[in-house]
Amino acid sequence: MTETGGAGPRDEAVMKVVTQRFGEMEIHPGSIVTVLGGIIGFPDLTRYVLIQRPHDAPFYWLQCLDDPTLALVLVDPVLFKSDYAPSLPAGLAAELGDASAKVALFAIVTIPQGRPQDMTANLLGPLAMNPATRKARQLVLDDRLYTHRHPIIPDRK
Repeated sequence: MTETGGAGPRDEAVMKVVTQRFGEMEIHPGSIVTVLGGIIGFPDLTRYVLIQRPHDAPFYWLQCLDDPTLALVLVDPVLFKSDYAPSLPAGLAAELGDASAKVALFAIVTIPQGRPQDMTANLLGPLAMNPATRKARQLVLDDRLYTHRHPIIPDRK
């Protein structure tokens, strides 16, 4: 990873990172998402960038900057589970940098190789993010209404 860029306050240094999935990317420091405590299984990896590509909608990519081989697929869980409204920990918004901010929730998606119709979302471990501060935390919910393998595409049988 290298840094390049200008010296002025509006001319932030741009990081160049070569990722396995997206090739070389220029990352502006203001777009980096810091995942406090990391993601389950990756506690030491805390710097990411959220990528939304029109042809991947409604999915997002969470590309790790600390390990360019790691990219996770995210989705807004309300798109396939309209009543998704888990109880969030007290003080979460403040921990993410603004007690009055609305926290965005994303579900991490698992897509079995060769079987995209069987993709599932982890509703028990959502990623909570404050879009303004770009701080996030993966939650571990204790809620029997949700599962870590919720089908995204309904069974059509």
